[in-house]
Amino acid sequence: MKYLKIYLLSFFLLLNYLKANSSDNINDIKSLLEGRYELVYWTENKIQYDYPEVAGVLVINNNNALITMDKNMNLNKSVELIGWGRYKINSKLFHIGWHDWKLLLIENNIKTVKKKSPWEGMREYNVSFKGNKLVLTSITGKQSWELDKKSLVYRDKEWGEEKDEVIRYWKRIN
Repeated sequence: MKYLKIYLLSFFLLLNYLKANSSDNINDIKSLLEGRYELVYWTENKIQYDYPEVAGVLVINNNNALITMDKNMNLNKSVELIGWGRYKINSKLFHIGWHDWKLLLIENNIKTVKKKSPWEGMREYNVSFKGNKLVLTSITGKQSWELDKKSLVYRDKEWGEEKDEVIRYWKRIN
């Protein structure tokens, strides 16, 4: 009986230790993820575009996400989007989905509105750390987020209808 009490006590102490470390880890993750970001530049097919060709704001906070982006890289074609979404995160996985998505394409003065989210449901990412950076890598490996206290770098190997490779560099503004 004496050994059973020692084993049970040890077991509960281990659980408390793991729970405390888990909550510290999620706080570290959220401190790097949550915030407001401004788009600094956008690289598409190895060509870098700066403001005013591209502009955007991203807000990630309290399980909600908002994104606005303007892409005016071509003289007769522009893309404007706004998306409202939700996310959830733990120490192993990050999920994000856009439940309200509006994409306005303007080409040769013809406007087209698309309301379909870029993917169905929530996209799943693995959570890891590389040094002092939070790294979120999609299950397919085609998208990733790399975040530190000053910035977010988003990489996508199949962005948009043309499936272009893009890198977006966002600076944290709060």
